[in-house]
Amino acid sequence: MDKTVFPGSLHGTLPILPSKSASHRAVMLAAMARDRTDIAPLQLSRDIQATLACAQALGLTDSVSVAQDESGFMRARICGGEPSRSPRAMRTLDCGESGSTLRFFIPLALDGRGPVRFVGHGRLMQRPLDVYEQLFVPGGMTFAREGDFLTVEGELRSGEYALRGDVSSQFITGLLLALPRLAGDSTLTLVTPLESRPYVELTRRAQAAFGIVSHWEGSGRRLRIPGGQAARSPGSLHVEGDWSHAAFYLTAGVIGRVGPVTLTGLDPRSAQGDRAIVTILRGMGAEIREESGRITAFPSRLHGLRVDVSQVPDLVPVLAVAMACAQGESRITGAARLRIKESDRLRAIRHALNAAGADVTEQADGLIVHGGHPFHAACIDGCNDHRIVMAMAVAGTVAQGGLTLQGAEAAAKSAPAFWEEFASLGGIAR
Repeated sequence: MDKTVFPGSLHGTLPILPSKSASHRAVMLAAMARDRTDIAPLQLSRDIQATLACAQALGLTDSVSVAQDESGFMRARICGGEPSRSPRAMRTLDCGESGSTLRFFIPLALDGRGPVRFVGHGRLMQRPLDVYEQLFVPGGMTFAREGDFLTVEGELRSGEYALRGDVSSQFITGLLLALPRLAGDSTLTLVTPLESRPYVELTRRAQAAFGIVSHWEGSGRRLRIPGGQAARSPGSLHVEGDWSHAAFYLTAGVIGRVGPVTLTGLDPRSAQGDRAIVTILRGMGAEIREESGRITAFPSRLHGLRVDVSQVPDLVPVLAVAMACAQGESRITGAARLRIKESDRLRAIRHALNAAGADVTEQADGLIVHGGHPFHAACIDGCNDHRIVMAMAVAGTVAQGGLTLQGAEAAAKSAPAFWEEFASLGGIAR
């Protein structure tokens, strides 16, 4: 599906959708808890649907029901079960294009009950999994990859695990979800600095709500995980607003000419790393105010900035849009991992912005953006990547002519209602 975004600044108030990262963790922990958990609001994007389906396919849940609540968002009632220990025939888990779903479930699938086949779509199975392979195969577990399929089998044991911290925090979260369920204590030692640490802390905070604990030791590169822990449902769970998604609208607010854009439902004390978008945009000269549970972005004159995004890589596409609208040179560093997302995001956003008239140079781990070049009409390849599509929709609001986005439906991967939200703030797309 193609959509053409026409110029017209966004303005108004929007309740931000629930966090995708927090929704993944809430669903998985509710599935592992023995009692009923009511989760609201829940983001039911394609990725979260994949996580719900995989929890059921693996046999973690007794029942799942999902319905829309009065806020317009979704709510879920998940009844976790006590998994049978009896052997099972091949179980198939379709992860869609969700890296979180795949990496979170692999350690849980090593339950000694028989083989589990993971199915991936798009570029999912091209993304690194060797961190797990190097950990598990020496312990006698099988790990067979073929095309869009991965088959694992064996039984995960408690103990000491050493792994890299600069590939993806999702591997650490996967082990954090699985190891507390085992009989003995375990430790995770990071042999390289941990990137995307906020996502690990988001996991630990979500686990704490279910009574699961872990402890950092020493210099913060070693996690001690007591064994024999069972998740206990808190009864009901609130999912906070999504700072990653908010970044698109805050950027639209500061680069626009009308504004302002006000967002509700965000926690300023969130463990989500992407709340750093406020600090970054303010560092570029943006006027952003926070008061009474609302955050408002006003049209601003931006200047260039150098930003290390190693802890917040998902911000890069929309941050590059803001930098292209700023005066002067900006630099993004620490973003090498973006080459293994739904697209090679560094290349994809460079191509997209340059096609629209910007001046962006690609480097091995980042971008150099020379701001101040107005956007003009162009046809943009969305690269089947939700963050590229949404970032360029924001760019389209200030382009001198329409930006046609190919594959605009990709936004549904993380934001099923993105185009409705966009229209509600006065965005013009058809």
